[in-house]
Amino acid sequence: MSDGGGTVADGDLSSIERRHQNGRRRSNIPVGDTFVSRLGPSGTELFAAIDDLETPMDMQRPGSNTPIEQLHFVALDCETTGHTPHRLVELGAVAFTLDQHLMSFETLVHSTDYINPFARRIHGISRETLGGAPPMDRVLARFHRFIHGAVLVEHSADAFDTRLIAQTLREPLDNDNLDTSRLASQIWDLHDTIGLERLCAQLDVHHRRPHHALADAEATAECFVALIALGRERFGWQTLADLLASGAPPAPRALAESGTKISAANNGTQARHPRRRRGGRGGRGRKPDENTTVA
Repeated sequence: MSDGGGTVADGDLSSIERRHQNGRRRSNIPVGDTFVSRLGPSGTELFAAIDDLETPMDMQRPGSNTPIEQLHFVALDCETTGHTPHRLVELGAVAFTLDQHLMSFETLVHSTDYINPFARRIHGISRETLGGAPPMDRVLARFHRFIHGAVLVEHSADAFDTRLIAQTLREPLDNDNLDTSRLASQIWDLHDTIGLERLCAQLDVHHRRPHHALADAEATAECFVALIALGRERFGWQTLADLLASGAPPAPRALAESGTKISAANNGTQARHPRRRRGGRGGRGRKPDENTTVA
């Protein structure tokens, strides 16, 4: 191969082949075979490992009339490369019921993709940080077992986290899904979404490390339990159907092998979902009083 009349040495050629399309060089990031945590447990709770054979829940998908007290939930959060197409770089989750924390799940996810500098400043993950992290397929295979029989909870009005996981798995998740920002909107009559940190402040929930996947999942789970108490008081929520009516985001979609978008809520049939208004002119409703403590 020549460059301006000269010859490129083999070492230089390999460097060019590793060069990213935007001009940045790719370095060799080693792949690991165990979970790599950034935070670790907040207490003495159980912590998932990549090769665990059992899950904290071994149940079938609950029916819509299942009482809330009998439900098992998994709150989750993803950190990504920060640009389209988004790639997973960290996954955190908490399995819980209304009464107890069952197990935590946290790992960085190996990737050689470019990480957007803005995203890197927010979550603090660089490509070098991912050295030794397990590959995405092994992480998601374990996570699929972790969420078996659970109702998923995330803080994302458009189901970003569950949609990303479903797209990566290339199949819909067989789980119902609830969004804490939509539940908050119902309780406080909001027409705009509320950020997780502000929701934590309103509900007096401790958030130990914003923009770390496990900490965001922990905060989401605690906010969810507090919102359930408020919703029961105001609306009389008793069953899964009550929660889905108030807090279900558009169903997470996956890309089928053909590239067709499919919906988990419609047995794999093609579906469209309206996007939730995310602010802008005329999009704001009554917000909770910043000086009011919500308990």
